Amino acid sequence: MLEVWGRGVAIRYGNGRLVTQPLRADDEVALDVPVSELHRIRVATTDDDRIAVLLYFRSPEFPMNGVPTQRHPVPIFLEPELRPQATELVRAVEGELLEARRLHPRRPDLTPPPLLPSPHGPMRQDVTAAARRMRFIGHTTHLITALQTLAGPDEFVLELAQATHSGTPGLIAITTQRFLFVGADAVHELPIAAIDRAEVTPPPAPRAVATLRLRAYPTTLEFVDWVAEDFARLAQAVQLACDVAHVDGSILPARPSSADLFAEWQLLVERRRLGMVEDEAFQRQAFGIMGSLPS
Repeated sequence: MLEVWGRGVAIRYGNGRLVTQPLRADDEVALDVPVSELHRIRVATTDDDRIAVLLYFRSPEFPMNGVPTQRHPVPIFLEPELRPQATELVRAVEGELLEARRLHPRRPDLTPPPLLPSPHGPMRQDVTAAARRMRFIGHTTHLITALQTLAGPDEFVLELAQATHSGTPGLIAITTQRFLFVGADAVHELPIAAIDRAEVTPPPAPRAVATLRLRAYPTTLEFVDWVAEDFARLAQAVQLACDVAHVDGSILPARPSSADLFAEWQLLVERRRLGMVEDEAFQRQAFGIMGSLPS
């Protein structure tokens, strides 16, 4: 158990949980959350020379005082002399987050296969294998054929499923790089890096449809179908693709440039001047911008 005791708040980390306990009646935050809820944690310096432990949550809907964080960090303020202890705690939490993003067990071979000629036209082995795992193909045979050439040479097709989105039937494909919805008239795509998570709601009753929700803040895409098993495979494929992106790419998103951060700061100040941002939200967002500035 690691602990940091400030004059206004105590922070404890151990057994996979992060706990903050206010020590006086002020605006300090009381939390008791699993580390798995966090996307990132860091130490920043405030304008008044205090330090702030910034907690970035994975879900933009994570509530803080009844209000979603919307990806803005939750600051826990400490005295400057506590920086060494706070840094030690943050590094320990970062270590657990890094370990959670490693792939266990060994991942399958995700080398993109070549497009090979066949009596039925050009075909890829990964698309064909994913189609065979579908519990129900329905009227998507021609869409699967189209996907054989739609899949890029640098991506591996993980899973397929029939689905309907906003009344339009089609085929969902999860690759190591993209989410694809192939319809009769159009193909829609979303980078895996933009997806937060996939959730499956099973049928509420026999002969009812299952729902697949893809959360890509600030958007949630919903798909329905009768075969919940295929949706379950898709959700697992999304998780695998996200894990691969974290391991093969960077552990954290690319840092914005100073120009981007300055533009975001100007917009934030203008929104506060117009009364569009409350003081508490302004403080959270301001510390998020400052914490992202290059060291």
